[in-house]
Amino acid sequence: MTTFSTPVRVALGATACTVLLLAERARPLRRPTLGKWRRVLINLAIGGLGGAALAIVYGPVVFGSIERARGANFGLLRWIPLPGWLAIVAAVALLDYTLWIWHWLNHRVPVLWRFHAAHHADLDLDVSTAFRFHVGELLLSVPFRALQVGFIGVDVPVLLFWEALLFVATEFHHSNLRLPLSFERWLRVGMITPRMHGIHHSIVPAEVNSNFGTLLSLWDRVHRTFLVGIRQSQIEIGLAEMRDPSRLGLLGSLAVPFLKGLRPRPFGTPLARGSRQ
Repeated sequence: MTTFSTPVRVALGATACTVLLLAERARPLRRPTLGKWRRVLINLAIGGLGGAALAIVYGPVVFGSIERARGANFGLLRWIPLPGWLAIVAAVALLDYTLWIWHWLNHRVPVLWRFHAAHHADLDLDVSTAFRFHVGELLLSVPFRALQVGFIGVDVPVLLFWEALLFVATEFHHSNLRLPLSFERWLRVGMITPRMHGIHHSIVPAEVNSNFGTLLSLWDRVHRTFLVGIRQSQIEIGLAEMRDPSRLGLLGSLAVPFLKGLRPRPFGTPLARGSRQ
C-alpha cells in the first residue's frame, strides 16, 4: 500500500478544502448567518494550533503504540489471519467504528464534551468547521487513538490511508454543499453526508445526539442514532449557551471549554420533524 505521508495528506486535504469551498459557494445547503471569511480564518487558526500540538505528541504515542503491539504480536487483526485486501477493509471499518465510539463519548462524558463543544459552537457549518477542533480535544484523543491502533492491530501505512480518507470525509460532511437530494439519499446509505451532519450540529439535544459517524453511516443505523427527515432551514446551528458571534473569535472559541454550566445534552429518542429529506 502507498504510504500517505504528511505532505501527501496535507495536499489532499487542502485540495479537497478548496474544491468544497468553491462548490458550497455555488450550491449552498443552508443560508449563512455570519460573514464567511472571518469564520474561515478563525477555524483554520484553531485547526493550525491543534495540528501543531499533534505534530509533537502524535508520532511518539500513536506510532509507538503500533510498534509495541507489533513487537508483542498483539491486536485483533494479527490474531485473525485475513487476505491483504480484506485486512485493510477490516482495519478501516474497525477504526471507523471505534472513532464512532469516541465521538459518542465526547457527547456523554462531561469533560470531553467541554472540549468538543468548541467544535459545536460554530454558528454556521461549512468545510472550515472540519478544522475547528479544540487543541484540548485533539490531545485528549491521542491516548484513545493509541488504544485503537493497538487493540485492532493496525500498521502505520493502513492507519495513514484511513486518516487520509477520514480527513476528506470530515471536510465533505461538514461542507455547506447542496447535493441533489436523490443523490444524497443514495450516498447516505453508505456514508455520512452534509445533510446528515447538519442535523448533528443542531442546538436541539435529540438532534445533536444523532449521526455520530465520520465515514460510514452503518454505525448510526446499528445504534439507532441515525436521523434524517429534518429540513435544513429548520436547523439552528451551534450551542444554546453561545449565540453571540462576538464571543466566538479565536480566543473566545478556545475559552469555550471553561464556560460555567456547559453540560452534555441529554440523550433520548431522536425527534423526527419536518418533511423527509
